[in-house]
Amino acid sequence: MVGVPKLTRESFEASHDLARTHGSSRWSLFRRLVIFQIKLFADGLRDLVLSPISFVVAGIGILVGGRNPHGAFDRLMQAGHITDNWIDLFGHHASRGDRPSLERMIDQVERALREDHARGGVTAEAEKHFRTLAEELRRRAAGSGRQGFAE
Repeated sequence: MVGVPKLTRESFEASHDLARTHGSSRWSLFRRLVIFQIKLFADGLRDLVLSPISFVVAGIGILVGGRNPHGAFDRLMQAGHITDNWIDLFGHHASRGDRPSLERMIDQVERALREDHARGGVTAEAEKHFRTLAEELRRRAAGSGRQGFAE
């Protein structure tokens, strides 16, 4: 059995170099929170799917497994391991080269949206529309003598 390395505050900070990897802004913290919530959702969805499948696969192995009743269950476990590495819930695998991961996919989507916004594309138009809408709501609220949004 392979031993699990002990996780200490020092080893965690050394492996993640938190000050360099993440900015010190509140926006950076909010971004990390959103990414973590997306990862939690993906992890939970994966668990929700794999749980009933595991019963079916184990049942097949028990009933008609032949010489290797563990075969299909082992393949399911391997698929779970691959998705676990891809989701990378706590960022343990983030520093391992250029491998695909959910966070890298999120980064690519964010980069594409930023580039689109910089070109004045759909995201810039949406931002302009929302700002106009917010200003209209403020104007209506001010016109009605109330200090908040109009009902």
